[in-house]
Amino acid sequence: MSCLEAQPLLGACLDGELDLRASLDMEEHIEGCPACAAAYQRLELLRAEIAAVNLDFTTDAVMRRLCVPRERRGGWRVPAFFAAAAVLVLALFLPARLERRSDPVDREVVDSHLRSLLADHLIDVPSSDRHTVKPWFQGRVEFAPAVPDLTAQGFVLAGGRLDVIDGRKVPVLVYRRREHVINLWISPGGGDGQKPDISAVNGYRMLRWSEEGMTYRAVSDLEAGELRVFANLIRGR
Repeated sequence: MSCLEAQPLLGACLDGELDLRASLDMEEHIEGCPACAAAYQRLELLRAEIAAVNLDFTTDAVMRRLCVPRERRGGWRVPAFFAAAAVLVLALFLPARLERRSDPVDREVVDSHLRSLLADHLIDVPSSDRHTVKPWFQGRVEFAPAVPDLTAQGFVLAGGRLDVIDGRKVPVLVYRRREHVINLWISPGGGDGQKPDISAVNGYRMLRWSEEGMTYRAVSDLEAGELRVFANLIRGR
């Protein structure tokens, strides 16, 4: 796949609109193409920032008023120092606003991901056998999560552990993708049909979705395309 072929698909890849074969092709291309990797990362960060800010858009009438040529509005112009001040205010205010709007449960999950990497508590039941990992959760949480075997797709099951998120014990499945760790939290609630939504929290990528009354949160430092492939595989199983 060339850059000319890949670039129009970056947005679709980010939104999870490609099928598995196309996602894998894009993943392979992004890994080997610095230009497309940089463009993909810019799209990813831009989407996360826009979603976090929750912008309210103005009406068409106001937009038409703003777009009237300056000559028709009496020649009034914003002084340069006011424009510079506005940029400075946005630079100071926007990061703080993004931080305040972060979902506290998402931040708790990412903090737990970081602790699992720093401390000796990544795995309670170390095993690549899903028939060992799934029964281990029985009696420890109120449901036994499905534990897909994704070794053939390059995501190796490393085991599982218990975690406490939002005051509730939840199962965590641990997978490895080369040298990267993926923690997958599965918790009751969240409804059905929420499509995978990616965000950046504390320097890590989180992909969250819900289906069949369960909420899934996958956290890793993987590239967004690879994390989406992982989520699609979990959803497909």
